[in-house]
Amino acid sequence: MQTKKEDIEQRIIEVATDEFMKKGYENTSMRVIAYKANTSLGNIYHYFKNKELLLQTIILPTLENIEYMMDQHINNGKDNMLTKDEAMAYADHLDELFEQSELRCFLDKKVVIILNLESSSLLERKEKLLKKLQEHIQLHFHMQENGHYSKLIIDVLADCLRHVLIEYEDIEQAKIEFINVFKLFCTGIIGQMKC
Repeated sequence: MQTKKEDIEQRIIEVATDEFMKKGYENTSMRVIAYKANTSLGNIYHYFKNKELLLQTIILPTLENIEYMMDQHINNGKDNMLTKDEAMAYADHLDELFEQSELRCFLDKKVVIILNLESSSLLERKEKLLKKLQEHIQLHFHMQENGHYSKLIIDVLADCLRHVLIEYEDIEQAKIEFINVFKLFCTGIIGQMKC
């Protein structure tokens, strides 16, 4: 039985996504992707000129979606300071609000790949996104500092996200676990808010 070209390409993308998330883009070899996708290394290069183009195929749609959602969030006035009570109410009801919130776009293996990138032509876009996320966290949680704590928060949440997406194959279970960790983490931050 002959495998369709679209099936082979999709299998390469699925395997590469999983490998990039678990090992990082820089630590994943095309040879391993070929082996796990049950194809030859030469066949991968037939579909993707190089590893960078494979990465772009995988993460560009997600990166563009996150950039768009962040811009929409900020432009719609949701980038305002929260009171301690508002932040606590949001955290308390996050499981109910999750699907309507911008957070839903972060529950994706591709986000972990983006956040863990160390070298790529997309690194500059990743850094801009992280800076925007840091500023957003600083504003929402009244952090009057140079970004140290907000960067730490993003790093911890990225590790939590990575953990639940690797630990739970079922996306609904991963979502439940991520919401639990996010609520726990936010409750600690909210407790430190000055207003």
